[in-house]
Amino acid sequence: MLTHEIAHQWFGNSATEKSWQHIWLSEGFATYMTHLYLENKYGPDTLQQRMREDRTRVIAFSKQRHTPVVDASVTSNFKISLNANSYQKGGWILHMLRRKLGDNLFWKGIKNYYAHYAGKNATTDDFRKAMETATGKDLQAFFKQWLYTPGQPALNISWKYDSVKKLIVITTEQTQTTLFQFPLQIAVQSANGKKNYTVDIKEKITIINFPAATKPTDIITDPNTNLLFEEVLK
Repeated sequence: MLTHEIAHQWFGNSATEKSWQHIWLSEGFATYMTHLYLENKYGPDTLQQRMREDRTRVIAFSKQRHTPVVDASVTSNFKISLNANSYQKGGWILHMLRRKLGDNLFWKGIKNYYAHYAGKNATTDDFRKAMETATGKDLQAFFKQWLYTPGQPALNISWKYDSVKKLIVITTEQTQTTLFQFPLQIAVQSANGKKNYTVDIKEKITIINFPAATKPTDIITDPNTNLLFEEVLK
């Protein structure tokens, strides 16, 4: 897509990764900047649709090749790094970083990164430090989890309604080997409308209780498409 290649004028051609293992600094950036252009032109629904499509590709790729985005194991045939990890997962990481920081801090960090590395080479760690300097946030855990750890959260999610206590009881179980820590948004749909809740997930099993006067008609996880994860909703 033309927008993708235009984005490379800034991220890839000007601020360039130091080595192939950091290729997501080109391709992930160009992928997400394309989505942001389309979000600006057509609205947030377009962004959400494209992120869902990218999530499907990332999950499918992880089942074929379980490697981190920053993959130091590739020492030859470097074009193998031009894959869904570098493109779609790289874009997803920027999307989650944007949601974590908020738009103002996210763009402050991106501008700081480009100001320091325009016409130069950078690593993933350089990008992290530039974002931390601009935002005042410690991002080491975020970067380690999403860029240096293979895969993504795989969640078994089930729920029941306790009519006596007037509670919705939702159980989430991380089934992947390495536990992730992330905010999970849950939308509870009832006859009275929809209400969103956000909970922090970090344990293998998390049990969440939400008050509800009546049994919900539906439970929707990640309603705004802000999390890279696999789901089995029971």
